[in-house]
Amino acid sequence: MKAYTAIVGPRDGEWFPVEVPEVPGVFTQGRDLVEVEEMAREAISMMLDVPIGEIAIRIDDQRLQIA
Repeated sequence: MKAYTAIVGPRDGEWFPVEVPEVPGVFTQGRDLVEVEEMAREAISMMLDVPIGEIAIRIDDQRLQIA
């Protein structure tokens, strides 16, 4: 199982933006951290054409960080 990092940014309306830097072009969003993980796994699976069960997600929670 390969692990990827989902970087979660500050909320934009009802959504948290998510970027997966290990897979260029993977950007998604979620309403909470559970949905963030699900959406990141799905996006990676589709982009890399690998089964979703082979993908692990590490959450890098930057929701409260100020730039």
